[in-house]
Amino acid sequence: MENISKAASSVDYPRFSKLKSRFNGYRQKAMGLGLSWLQRRSKKTAQNKAKNPYLHGIFGPVDEVETHELQVIGKIPQQLTGLLLRIGPNPVHVEHQAAYHWFSGDGMLHALKIEQGQAVWFKSRYIETDSIQKQKHQPVKAGFRRGPGDVVNTNAFYHASQIWASVEAGALPARLDLELNTKEHRLFNTDADLPFTAHPHKDKHTGHLHAVCYDALDMKHAYYEVIDEQGHLVHWAKIPVQHGPMIHDCAITKQDVLIFDLPVTFSFKQHMKGNPLPYEWNEKHKARIGILPKYGHADEVQWIPIQPCFIFHAANAYRNGQQQIVLDVMVHQSMFKKSYQGPFEQQNTRLERWQIDLQHKTVDRKVIDERAQEFPRIDERYTGEKQRYIYSVSFDPLVMTQANHLLCHDMHTLEKTSYDFGEQWVTGEVVFIPESVEAAEGEGYLLSYVHHIHKQSSKVVILKAQGLNVQPQAEIILGVHVPLGFHGNWVDLS
Repeated sequence: MENISKAASSVDYPRFSKLKSRFNGYRQKAMGLGLSWLQRRSKKTAQNKAKNPYLHGIFGPVDEVETHELQVIGKIPQQLTGLLLRIGPNPVHVEHQAAYHWFSGDGMLHALKIEQGQAVWFKSRYIETDSIQKQKHQPVKAGFRRGPGDVVNTNAFYHASQIWASVEAGALPARLDLELNTKEHRLFNTDADLPFTAHPHKDKHTGHLHAVCYDALDMKHAYYEVIDEQGHLVHWAKIPVQHGPMIHDCAITKQDVLIFDLPVTFSFKQHMKGNPLPYEWNEKHKARIGILPKYGHADEVQWIPIQPCFIFHAANAYRNGQQQIVLDVMVHQSMFKKSYQGPFEQQNTRLERWQIDLQHKTVDRKVIDERAQEFPRIDERYTGEKQRYIYSVSFDPLVMTQANHLLCHDMHTLEKTSYDFGEQWVTGEVVFIPESVEAAEGEGYLLSYVHHIHKQSSKVVILKAQGLNVQPQAEIILGVHVPLGFHGNWVDLS
């Protein structure tokens, strides 16, 4: 790996110029105007007055806020010092509400700062893209521009001593400081003209981020990228695909990268209807999973066919003693087949364990839990290795805003427990923080933003975990509503 890092500066990749970046910015504006025109043209019916569920209630957007008056119930663990990040859509203005898609809203980053067991502050700040800066009448931020739009709203994490907010489909990540101020837009500490993803996975042995990415403006390729611990691009590969598949996540083992090429693809029909996320279920697109050696190239991908389904999120993957790949994953029967405003399709999304036999090119699928659930997380010290525990969030397959249970899975014994946040509350994705560096797997804390169904004050809940035993530790009352969002992580500042 040392040789790879030393060779970072000599990696050949497409690079930005000021002219190219300026052209991309103009193209983004033109595509935004074109989308608005298509929406006006296609929404001349009473549907224009329809209430979009992703713009109201628990999803309703909020203003930027900063508060230092935080009520604490219980006791925050003394060893916790850092930021609990959570990002999601928070549109400033939606001209055509019926056409709005949840995935397309302007990104807002929320953070709770904890210092040695004390709740210091809570902040909500927009990711300052060009469109947000125009609304604020402020100068645009430094860096480069690419992709069909400038929204960055899907994940926020700490890497190369910086906070990065990221999204899929072509736009660049945004770099922020520890006060949530946007500094610039670029592919980490590089001048690379490449897309990125909302779900990179860090190899704990090297500190490298491995990512499988796609660009909505390039329907013939997926991209595999590796970013080192200093934020340099040390490897990339351009992988041929068909139809422009949406690839939201990937998974890694100690030696492999897994590529999910599934039947949600770019739809020209949805684009002409003015859908800001023009993707839909494509029966003609063959579902397959690609196995690529880490730091490998396109001709090394081993493709294995699977039954049609869709994956937003994988929990983890590893190789077993027989050198088969074990993949724990949340499986949707389909996606964007009925709903074109968001991912909710009134179907079960179940936890499955896939055993991938590379020699025979087969995938054996076993259902672990039939209950509808999403947002799986693990103790990330075990990324790419055999893990025992998975933490996910339940939701009601019929009622979109009912998600009030944390589900804890023991993948060794197949036992499971749940924690009920209460009927008035909806929890987002949880984050696991080990009790100490030496702590065993499953010994630590689970943190999540929890939202009131009637938009009363949201809170951060801290649970003490010992294996499947989960008990309340503390609640931090934020005093403001935080919209139900996507992903986030813990930034350890200890």
